[in-house]
Amino acid sequence: MLSTVTILYHPLRPRAREEAAWLGDVLARKHIDVTLGDGWDENILPDVCCDRDLIIALGGDGTIIRVARAAAPFGVPVLGVNLGRVGFLAELTPDTLHQQSDEIALGKFWIERRIMLDVEYHGSGALHRGTALNEVAVARGAAPRAIHVRTVLDEDPFMTFTADGVLVATATGSTAYSLAAGGPILYPESEDFMLTPVAPHLHIGRSVIVPGETVVTLCLATDRPAVLSIDGGEEMALQPEDIVTVRKSALRASLARLGPRKYFYTALADRLK
Repeated sequence: MLSTVTILYHPLRPRAREEAAWLGDVLARKHIDVTLGDGWDENILPDVCCDRDLIIALGGDGTIIRVARAAAPFGVPVLGVNLGRVGFLAELTPDTLHQQSDEIALGKFWIERRIMLDVEYHGSGALHRGTALNEVAVARGAAPRAIHVRTVLDEDPFMTFTADGVLVATATGSTAYSLAAGGPILYPESEDFMLTPVAPHLHIGRSVIVPGETVVTLCLATDRPAVLSIDGGEEMALQPEDIVTVRKSALRASLARLGPRKYFYTALADRLK
């Protein structure tokens, strides 16, 4: 039986609040210490994600990603309940949540660990850091013109992409933006990641899978500004010759899974029909 659970919901989805309250009552009646909170409130996330047996995130993939990143430093598993569009991160829907609340309370789940990426951005005389679960993107801004992104793998020059952008995507991100850009799908616990150009110009636009220990450097080799995006949310302006360094993080996102260990391939076949 679990002892402590945090339930985090998307604040703008009434159904998420309702299901969080319902589940909180169910678990509390089983004498589990339950904390409810806003999954998009950066001020509370560190406090409600530490020292818990399980975190349950109700929302779309954006909510689950945000919560999983906050929980990663503490090694706490996150169980996703999907109230958004179809995604690959959530384990449950509201209907299956009601059916499996007893299994959740008993802790009958296994842990799937997914790599994350550490990001360093050198620009304007300052160093900024971030962590991504899905992908890091260097992309054009509002101007509808391609940018040039020079890539280096470890210390070896690789290729200068002329494209709308370049993604460095994890296995988790391989079913997100990278997939939409034509990239391959990696199995969830793969330690490798990939470079995926977005709408490349004048050359073959294919993803390149690189070993997980590779350090990827992206340099904006163009005369116009661009944007650095981390997991599609955090955005920073890039200037010509700014440098972004991406490497595998020591952190892992831990996702709680109630279903069979080969669930991913069944879900993949169903969702890509």
